[in-house]
Amino acid sequence: MLTVVSESLGRSKVLTDVARELSLILSYFRDVETLDRLMTGSSRRFVILGDADITNEVVDSLVRAKRNAEFGLVVCANPDVLRSSNRARASKTLAAYPIVEWVDPDHDADLLSAALRKCRRRMLKLGKGELERALVNREFFLQYQPKVERTGGTDWGTEWETREVEALIRWRHPEHGLLGPLEFLPEAEAFELIGPISEFVLFETANQVNRWAEQDLDFNVCINLASSQLNNPLLAHNYKRIVKKQGLECNRFTFEVTEQDIANSEAPHLLVLNEMRELGFRISLDDFGAAVASLGTFEQLPFDEIKIHASALKRAQENEVAKQVLAAVTGLAHNLGISVCAEGVEDPETYRFLSAISCDKLQGYLISEAVMPDIIKKVYSSSGTEVDVA
Repeated sequence: MLTVVSESLGRSKVLTDVARELSLILSYFRDVETLDRLMTGSSRRFVILGDADITNEVVDSLVRAKRNAEFGLVVCANPDVLRSSNRARASKTLAAYPIVEWVDPDHDADLLSAALRKCRRRMLKLGKGELERALVNREFFLQYQPKVERTGGTDWGTEWETREVEALIRWRHPEHGLLGPLEFLPEAEAFELIGPISEFVLFETANQVNRWAEQDLDFNVCINLASSQLNNPLLAHNYKRIVKKQGLECNRFTFEVTEQDIANSEAPHLLVLNEMRELGFRISLDDFGAAVASLGTFEQLPFDEIKIHASALKRAQENEVAKQVLAAVTGLAHNLGISVCAEGVEDPETYRFLSAISCDKLQGYLISEAVMPDIIKKVYSSSGTEVDVA
């Protein structure tokens, strides 16, 4: 989707990272004339403004554009400060726009991405019928992001191998184009369609595991498990039935649950997760360190893996105390027989940092983005401080 961005924000890495994540096409403007030109036409688009762009001239340009097309607006400014300044009129007009998100001027990629996703969801206005038709018409498909792990013991500068991939659902919408999971799964949960969609994902991944085997590729698969599914007492046995029907063992599949989903140790869904483990499925604690980060979760449920969230990695790289805490958590996990995977690994600096805390597995753009199943590579190699596709 075309995204019109003010030059006042700079052509930052935050913007390029978000554009890559959300498949956005960035076009920049530095004056109202260029903004007018970029906003011409009836196509849907995003607009990202900085504090310096909250002027009557820019706002009037957007008012004109609104007559022809709907757009999502993200404003990187403090609305309270604007309301008490001589730009109150422009601020009030922007605040009244039906699809607008405000983010802190010092935002990071996560905040900007979340704001754009909220805008896009409000623009899409997906209905239950669309989701039901998507299932029937097979508009959903899966991409897979590799997770690599060391194959040469404890030596960090060694060969890495793809033994596992994470299945990520996409929707090829007939009108809106390619949609990511965060743009339709909340609606799927609201319409109580997450169950059929989750079964579709498991069935497709099981089929793909068999197709890979025909090519002499031996991959296990990770699947994200929606929190609402954890209240289904039949979930474990239903999933076992699907897997066994494809001639596979349950231990080929790891289900990822977020830490916030199990924060209550008395919640009934912990029984569901324990039952899944008893049947052979593996359980991964996703987004570790992004929320409550309670070590008590290890006691509640013996996870097979924890995935360190990218934000926790960033904090640990910038703060010595956070680094020591993360190293201690990694050591504790290893002592309990739990593997540790770092997600969001995007640069050599993060890769080198992970060597200091003996992380077992890596996942992120430095390794590979999510790709179609026929181009997954099996082996990666490293040379001390870099990871290169073999």
